[in-house]
Amino acid sequence: MTGDHMHRFTTPLAAIVLLAAQSASAASDFPGNWDLDDNGGVTWAELEQLRIRIFETFDKNGDGALDSAEYTEFDKARAETATQTGAPLARRAVNGFARDRFDTNLDGKVTRDEFETGLRKWFTALDKNGDGILAPGDY
Repeated sequence: MTGDHMHRFTTPLAAIVLLAAQSASAASDFPGNWDLDDNGGVTWAELEQLRIRIFETFDKNGDGALDSAEYTEFDKARAETATQTGAPLARRAVNGFARDRFDTNLDGKVTRDEFETGLRKWFTALDKNGDGILAPGDY
């Protein structure tokens, strides 16, 4: 292969490899195991820790809000994690954490406060028995 032909082949291949790596890392950025103390249930305190971790991971510009591009990456990571793990809470989070549910002022960004409020509503809705723990009977 000549250099020009090799370049035409390697450039698309490199792009595919890069996209696959980015896709894999997006899924690894969203937590699969939410039960941080492995006691069989997920408490609000555990979700609060995950919320902080989500913001540290996806708020790439550090402005305290997930903008459209950042939330899109968050959307992809949630969907990929749900597909890969099949975890019930991860599957519920795909739609439950939808941007339109969390961006309460409709400015295109989800602030930490908006995210916390949306997460609290989601948690409360899933906690059917009101014991403050999301366990398999709740979802």
